[in-house]
Amino acid sequence: NGHMPVKTVQGESPVKCGGKVMIIDGGFSRAYRRTTGIAGYTLIYNSYGLRLVSHNTFTSTEDVIENEVDVHSDTVITERVTHRQRVRDTEDGRKMQEKIRDLEQLLHAYRSGQILEQV
Repeated sequence: NGHMPVKTVQGESPVKCGGKVMIIDGGFSRAYRRTTGIAGYTLIYNSYGLRLVSHNTFTSTEDVIENEVDVHSDTVITERVTHRQRVRDTEDGRKMQEKIRDLEQLLHAYRSGQILEQV
């Protein structure tokens, strides 16, 4: 679910239904800041797992850049996977591995003299 203000300032949690639903509000939207008390949530999913990150408010992008101010974020929940899925575990990864094997065989054939250089 998305773009539903979570009233964090009033103690409301973005995690609902026993962890089966996560409600994230409008990201860095200023319109929600008074209601939520934060600058929004970001849902991050990668090969390590899933994280829900809460962002603290800040004055402006210009101020952050000009004054080198850090925008602080807190991890709300983390679900780590037991086995990371890597590129090699995907269909594209298997195709890449096959191409690598073919190129290695071609290189071996060239180095052993089975294939001669053509000018």
